[in-house]
Amino acid sequence: MKKIILSSLFFCAILTTLRAQEFRFGLTASPVFDWSKIDGGLYEGEGTKVGFQYGLIFDQTIGSIERYAFSTGIIINYVNVGVSVTDTFTDIKTTWTARSQYIEIPLTVRLRTNEINYFSYYGQFGLTPGFCIKSRGDLVVNDVTLVDDVNLKESDNLTGAQYQLFNVSLTLGVGAEYSIAENTNIIAGVFFQNGFANFIDDDVDDNNAYLKQLGIRLGVLF
Repeated sequence: MKKIILSSLFFCAILTTLRAQEFRFGLTASPVFDWSKIDGGLYEGEGTKVGFQYGLIFDQTIGSIERYAFSTGIIINYVNVGVSVTDTFTDIKTTWTARSQYIEIPLTVRLRTNEINYFSYYGQFGLTPGFCIKSRGDLVVNDVTLVDDVNLKESDNLTGAQYQLFNVSLTLGVGAEYSIAENTNIIAGVFFQNGFANFIDDDVDDNNAYLKQLGIRLGVLF
């Protein structure tokens, strides 16, 4: 009986704490710019390409301060990048392009200001791990496509490069929220995801490619 009473009191305390904290959820959609940073002298990035993110976001306030929140979610991230290598003796340029899809779970902290005239402003930082669930790519040599739309997650995909399963990024963002109702806010901001996991495996140890993304965060929180 004593254990039941103690368990009940503990459960009630948890419910009271959760009620005292603010939980918000919402939807987000983000156009992004993708590019690759190359570590090594063999490869070159193929410039900036356009990608897209969308998904669910969740904010849980930290302690009793509603302006501080742990922010996470489930994000679908469509990534487009290109990597090339040029043979200086033959002037042959080989280019790999990849169209990939990640499921990402941001692990960030969002810091908000007090609301002034329906507006509040926020800063956000943390880590974003992601898992590649799909990657298709092409191999082009001097503008001639040799391999078209192959599965880059397979090790023997004929391009000589395999897309890695896991990626992780340092995420930084700033933005604003506008209150349109008592429990509904529109959000808009910019964010940068600085990937630091090599996303291509081609057995060349001193040449690595890292994913970078700059995006516009649009969404609504309830």
